[in-house]
Amino acid sequence: MTLTLRSAGWEATLRPEIGGSLASLTFEGLEVLRTMPDGASNPLEGACFPLAPYCNRIREGRFRFGEREVALPLNFAPERHSIHGLSWQRPWRVESQAPNKCVLVDEYDGTGGWPWPYRAEQRVRLGEKGCAITLVLTNRGDTPMPAGIGLHPYFRRAASSRVRFAADHVLLSDPELLPTGVTAPADHFGDFSRGSALPGQTIDHCFAGWAGEVSIEDEHGTIAIAASGTPDLHLYAPADGSALCCEPVSHSPDAPNRSPEEMTVLPPGCSASLTLRISAQRA
Repeated sequence: MTLTLRSAGWEATLRPEIGGSLASLTFEGLEVLRTMPDGASNPLEGACFPLAPYCNRIREGRFRFGEREVALPLNFAPERHSIHGLSWQRPWRVESQAPNKCVLVDEYDGTGGWPWPYRAEQRVRLGEKGCAITLVLTNRGDTPMPAGIGLHPYFRRAASSRVRFAADHVLLSDPELLPTGVTAPADHFGDFSRGSALPGQTIDHCFAGWAGEVSIEDEHGTIAIAASGTPDLHLYAPADGSALCCEPVSHSPDAPNRSPEEMTVLPPGCSASLTLRISAQRA
């Protein structure tokens, strides 16, 4: 099914059954997020999808939490790692809907590799200030659960795109796109604090200590992003120019193994949340 929201010049379409994905987001008819092709059924072809109950890659899909050894599905062949959580590959249901807002829900029972049952709730709202997406993850089990959440939006990308944001540093990665333990200044790939064109090489890296805002400027106008509940920004910009993902995330790649203190530990019945706000101006 396709669910359509409209308000104040904004329009969003959603495909709940495809990982709770947004299929498009436009302002005054202009793409803000890229549009999912007709007939597509993969969230990776969409406009945005939620990350829960963990973000990005976990090495070989394995980590230890207390006395428990966790083995996750290797869900991104041919990679040998688990990526983006579980909910992006599960159908969501529509819990409520109005002309400008909706609530989507994924109820996971704990039997799919992640041993803790959880509820993921995604609230999407359009209004005068733009689009707001809130993701809430609740531990429905009877023991504490490590948790990570994020959103994976694909913004429009043009040859003229310039990206501006502030962060403390960037985590350098190995050939399998997992952090090496070496960091570099945040301007390693470009002077993003002042606004920079994207380089000719692929960026698929986590920027830690993110200030919570991003600006994307091109010949069509400006897209502004503001997020809360997410200390890191994962930037994915392939060298072929096919995508631009500015992903607000609550932890860096492979955090359960590398830096487990980054994971949010949720007691039974408790929740973690983030909100991403997207606004736009035409040129």
